[in-house]
Amino acid sequence: MIASIFSEECAYSLMAEVGATPKPGLVDRHDSGAHTDMNYDTFAASTKAIVPYLTRMFELGHGWSSKDFNALFEQIRPVGVEAEKAMFQATDGVNTHKGMIFSMGTIAAAAGLFYNRHNRFDAEKILMLAGYICYDAMRKDFQKIDRKNPKTNGELLYLRYSTKGIRGEAQKGFPSVRTISLPKLRASFSSGQTENEAYLNTLLTLMANVDDTNVLSRTNPVVQGYVKTAAAQFLKLGGASTSQGMDALKKLNKKFIHMNVSPGGCADLLAVTILLYRLEQRNPQPGA
Repeated sequence: MIASIFSEECAYSLMAEVGATPKPGLVDRHDSGAHTDMNYDTFAASTKAIVPYLTRMFELGHGWSSKDFNALFEQIRPVGVEAEKAMFQATDGVNTHKGMIFSMGTIAAAAGLFYNRHNRFDAEKILMLAGYICYDAMRKDFQKIDRKNPKTNGELLYLRYSTKGIRGEAQKGFPSVRTISLPKLRASFSSGQTENEAYLNTLLTLMANVDDTNVLSRTNPVVQGYVKTAAAQFLKLGGASTSQGMDALKKLNKKFIHMNVSPGGCADLLAVTILLYRLEQRNPQPGA
């Protein structure tokens, strides 16, 4: 029962992220942003392919009885590899969700583990638990990086700029989600914003504050600084709830496409934020 709820909210959150429109430089309902190899339908196919594996990671966490959280991560890691294979098969080789599989998979296991012990979801505690689960594995990953022959963009950026990217974010219990995007999303809904407005405002709040390795891998630190400044200016205009903000967002999308900027790391964090927010909404209500 609880696994089916997780699966439902997982699929919803992934599609809610890609469906939020307009997003600067990112795939949405209107265009493909700075991408030429994927579109909304690609993400829909990828979502359908990977959700069963993310749900499996939730189930592994939910059934975990040992206090050895590092061992749980070693159990979910092969499931993540299988999820990547399913993604590439569904998208004809396009990487739509590789980073997302890591982030949401780790959080899925933590959510399952937490729910098993407390019979409820608590976003902040789940995120901290996710950090404990992956901490040792991430430490070992960084130690094993071949300084002369980095295997991934993330490893190359770590060596070049000392940025740990999503692995460092996960290792710390996703502080960008705990302290930036979750409070923003909650406040957005509390103020009566629509889902689209809330998701766009939360995304741009992340962009204004987070170093995005997807941006860095395509450009450089100067452009990363510009992305933060542009996102902050959008929020000062009133964000997606104002016509000025939406006009600025559409112009920013055109500029990001021209600059080949795609803040995909922040988009992944938005999807995770939506998932955790919605899982908390599924908790039993007092007196129910």
